[in-house]
Amino acid sequence: MKKYQINYYSNSCIYAEFLKDQDWFIFLDSCNDISDFGRYDILTCDPYIKIVSNGKKVNVRKDGLTSSFIDNPFAIINKYYRNIKYDIDLPFSKGMIGYFGYEALNDLESNYNKIVEPDIPDISIGFYDWAIVVDHEKKETWVTCDAKNSFIKKVLSHFSLNNLQIDYDFNNKFYNFKQIVSKKKYINDVAKIKNYIKNGDCYQVNYSQNFICNYNGKPWNIYKDIRKINPAPYSSFFSFDENYIISSSPERFISVNNDIVQTKPIKGTLKRLKDKALDEKQIEILKNDEKNISENLMIVDLLRNDLSKCCKLNSVKVDKLFDIESYASVHHMVSTITGKLNIGISSLDILKACFPGGSITGAPKKRSMEIIKELENRRRGIYCGSIGYFDHNNSMDSNICIRTITLSDNILSFSAGGGIVYDSDPEDEYYESLEKVAVFLKYFSNGDFIW
Repeated sequence: MKKYQINYYSNSCIYAEFLKDQDWFIFLDSCNDISDFGRYDILTCDPYIKIVSNGKKVNVRKDGLTSSFIDNPFAIINKYYRNIKYDIDLPFSKGMIGYFGYEALNDLESNYNKIVEPDIPDISIGFYDWAIVVDHEKKETWVTCDAKNSFIKKVLSHFSLNNLQIDYDFNNKFYNFKQIVSKKKYINDVAKIKNYIKNGDCYQVNYSQNFICNYNGKPWNIYKDIRKINPAPYSSFFSFDENYIISSSPERFISVNNDIVQTKPIKGTLKRLKDKALDEKQIEILKNDEKNISENLMIVDLLRNDLSKCCKLNSVKVDKLFDIESYASVHHMVSTITGKLNIGISSLDILKACFPGGSITGAPKKRSMEIIKELENRRRGIYCGSIGYFDHNNSMDSNICIRTITLSDNILSFSAGGGIVYDSDPEDEYYESLEKVAVFLKYFSNGDFIW
């Protein structure tokens, strides 16, 4: 692998402006310039292999040809994903980037209610042999590549220029905003979950509702708006086959660096207040809330078990328990769990072992997912799935797709929910789910959605 330094910009949208119209453009964005969350941003486009799946129907596009298979999509992806040890001091240089939707590994077949909303593949993964990697700590930007082809030369030439600007277009329009799940149904379903818990079926279930609207505007311009009003450390923009994903996620799913695995489940949420003193009190309330502590601990135990499937004996530990992280509109309770990968285990193996994330399913995972399927009765799609990169040197990072929007055919969809435990108050849970996406509700309903 080779790397070439280009001009550094604190707002990585400047790099995206040049790439946004390219095939299968993806931008993994830490929003560092407006929130000081993360260190690296990664941007790339034009993958040399594309893998798209719906259930067991898998299409592989390579060298202008499409091959179709009926198989486990992970088995197909594994044929192309290789671990190659090379010396490069950046998180990504060559490998695969894309998403795994919630149903990607879900064997719970169902005839879901058909709702007019974007219908995207379960998995869309590209294999990329180049990237722009922005290091905000060192204030450096690098282009990594196998070879300096004509497109790479254009990238290097363009970003040798100074004072590049971002083009802002505020002509986004949204209409026909709809809340699909009524307040009554949400509250009734939470009561049903509490009854399942009472009867010993489970300890916790993550239940959600969804929203849709129509839009006129360019998805990239919508993303630029969203990152300003709701910056988050695991944000992303993905444009593929006339579909678009906008993620404004605060939650890491799995990362692997030098064979150290980390996951950071979020369980426990309280809205932020404008008054600074009152907002500080919110943090103290969240820190000491027994329900949220119990909810968080259940998922920590679940993820410790998931990580243990691929990690060395006695290496899995909880580094931080019930930590509080603050974002644009909410405070979250976050725990951090780490482990050491077993020899011969790939980053794709650990994703598969833990997927989907326990924080957005519940405990125990299988029964919780059955209850989710029964009550939600819809495909979650990208929601509660994962977006991330898998470098060929076995490093990876991925998010949990909460605060995540799907756009296709001028239809826009997003969801919100929360973990339900025996102590949950159904009406409180309903309002908490809305608070998590309050900025989305205001933005996409043009301020008309009231609760």
